[in-house]
This record gives sequence, C-alpha cells and structure tokens, in this order.
Amino acid sequence: MSNLTINNLNLSYEDKVIFDSFNIEFEEKKVNVILGPSGIGKTTLLNCIASILPYSGSISGHEGGVSYIFQKDRLIPSISVFKNLDLIIRTVFKDKKERAKKIDEMLELLEISECKNKYPTQLSGGQLQRVAIARAFLYPSDVLLLDEPFKALDSSLKYRLIKELLKINSINPKTMVFVTHAIDESLLTADNIFVLDNTPASIIFNEAISSNQLDRKLSDPDLDLVRKKLLDINESIEIK
Repeated sequence: MSNLTINNLNLSYEDKVIFDSFNIEFEEKKVNVILGPSGIGKTTLLNCIASILPYSGSISGHEGGVSYIFQKDRLIPSISVFKNLDLIIRTVFKDKKERAKKIDEMLELLEISECKNKYPTQLSGGQLQRVAIARAFLYPSDVLLLDEPFKALDSSLKYRLIKELLKINSINPKTMVFVTHAIDESLLTADNIFVLDNTPASIIFNEAISSNQLDRKLSDPDLDLVRKKLLDINESIEIK
C-alpha cells in the first residue's frame, strides 16, 4: 500500500476544462478531506479515482481496490440488507459461512444487527447510511471514497455516524478521500484538508491536523485555528 497519487490529470466536459495537468497526493491510511465550491470537480475527482469517468494522466496507489460511499445509499430495494451486503462480497469470499460471519460482525459493530433481514424501504436514513458504511468496509479495498454521505442527515445523527465511521476505520485503516461542503465535518474527520478552487481546478489550501479523530471536539483550540482559516476562505469562494 502507498499514497494515492494523481499526476497530470486532465478532464473536460464539453467546453469546460475541469482538470488540466492537476496533481494531488493523498496520504495512505489517512483521512483526506476535499472542500471547495459546487461544480469545482470534487465528485469528478472521486469518479476518476474509481475509474467511473475516462481521463488522461495517471492515478496510482489504488491497486488494492476502491470502495465508494455515495450521497444516496444505492441499495437494491427488493432484497434484504443481508442479501445486499452478501451480493457485494460473494465474488471475493466464496464460502457462505465466512461471508455471513463477516456481515454479522460488521452489522454488530455498527449497531444495526436488527436490520439484517429487513428491506431498505423499512429502514431510516441513519440505518441506510450505516448499511452503506458496512458495505464499503466489507469489500476488501485499500481506498475508500466518500461523496457527502452525511449531507441529508440531521446534525446529531451525522456526528454519531462520523464517529462510527472513524472507529471502524481505526480497526483496519483505509486511505480515505472524503468530499464534503461542511467545514465542521472536515474538522472532525481530517488528517489532511485540501480546498479546491479555480477553473481548471487547483489546490488553494492544504493543512494537516494531527490530533486523534476519535478524541476530537469542535471546541478544541487547534481545530478552531483551522476553522478560522477555512471561514476566511469561505467568504470568497463559498466552500460550504
């Protein structure tokens, strides 16, 4: 496993150039947060890493596989939670008992064991996102992409799920690339924060946060310093 490195990325939509010889490096087994105004290319960058979009340039450090947590859960509504999760990992783990054990352990860790045999339509928004998190961590990968997965949730639930996500990641760390518009989300989760702006996109801000995420509070003095910097940037480019 190594850093997730993007070199000379080029991508355009019709007449709009999104990336032109763009370079960025995400530290391995760390949470790398991307902020920036709408339309700047944050989701596009994730989709390039996941090979969903064609691009020119090179992306390395994701050879061990990529998991993706989207804004919407993208679960199949006609099958149970268990079957949704089993469907994702059955090509990787051939033994049914092994798959069932892994799924049961993950659901227990996320405190949604009671949802195992329910259909997605029977779950709350928070439960759906927990299942999406379970799916992403069950699939063996070195890189986890997150595209505003907590956007539609209320603040209390959002912060609980963030802690659960970080707790699971601390057990078997992945290189995380987390796109968000929320400054507070970035402060609670990030090892490294990047802010993108301009057309084509460029990095206008990059700062590391060294404190342990599981112990962080938004009132921490070191987070307040970074928040002030981000709020200053926000006044000109509206990153949230």
